[in-house]
Amino acid sequence: MQPTLQEARPGASADLAALIGSADFTVGAATIVGIGTMGRQYLAALRALGVPQIRICSRSPEPLAAFQGTGIDTISGGIERLACAPGPDELGIIATPTASLAAAAERLASLGFRRLLIEKPVSLRSAEIDRLARRLEQDGVDAVCAYNRVAYPSCHEVRACAAREGITSCTYTVTERIKPDWPQRFPAEELARWGIANSLHVLSMAHGLIGLPAAWNGQRSGALPWHPSGAVFVGSGISERSIPFAYHADWGSTGRWSVEVHTRVASYRLCPLEEVFRKVSTTADWTPLPVAAFAPQVKAGIVEQVAAMLHEDVRAALPLVSLREAAALTRFGEGVFGYR
Repeated sequence: MQPTLQEARPGASADLAALIGSADFTVGAATIVGIGTMGRQYLAALRALGVPQIRICSRSPEPLAAFQGTGIDTISGGIERLACAPGPDELGIIATPTASLAAAAERLASLGFRRLLIEKPVSLRSAEIDRLARRLEQDGVDAVCAYNRVAYPSCHEVRACAAREGITSCTYTVTERIKPDWPQRFPAEELARWGIANSLHVLSMAHGLIGLPAAWNGQRSGALPWHPSGAVFVGSGISERSIPFAYHADWGSTGRWSVEVHTRVASYRLCPLEEVFRKVSTTADWTPLPVAAFAPQVKAGIVEQVAAMLHEDVRAALPLVSLREAAALTRFGEGVFGYR
């Protein structure tokens, strides 16, 4: 008998949290390249999992001072100074600025790393991701793009519901909350391809649930001083799983990121993306579904991705984004946002 909404408890997300909690990570090892905001989140994830062997590589020595005496091995001077011999199952986590992600991945592969978790988007250009994927495949490297929204407990909850009920359609919004100081905060090249640098977070979640686009068409209009290819983006298509979808973004208005998935039984809304709301009829209200996380103090999706890369049982339960899939998603983004 299905529980009522009042009786609902965390389902798939709780099962995933329990699976991670029961897995043994005490024989694991990982190297983090880059210890900025995301690098510190990966470190928090490794500590939450109890991974004992951790190495951090940073271009600047200043951030490494905080890890003296903690048992963490530190290397300053950047990826060029890293000359370690990784263990057979050691995970390489690459959290450098976007412009150096691909080069850092090639460097770790040349050192012998055969498991890589590379920060999104790997590259601002799909052709470079394809090239890197081919190179790493030739070396026998298991490389994943760290689109952490795909590993959100909320997304995992919806994925399980959709598997039971069958997705009939999907809509998502990609409106960015633009701030006036962005030209001072981000490189001009990233801003000019902001749809790849940032908005693909939403696309990765939506198409992680329904499959990559098989056919689509879209329109764009307007422009921003730092984003000349457009400011309004609308379109629709059908996924490789034959699921119709539609997207909308208006960077000059007041929307926000969201994903809605519709099934034969109910509709699910992720807005904010960390939360899930369910609607069971056209006249019903949106009702929150409980979502459980193994380590809620860590940025959502990070500990789940790291656990999946370190333990095969977690990996079997949690789909991640391969470099080939990341390249396909980026090609779609290049079309949606009008990039060459």
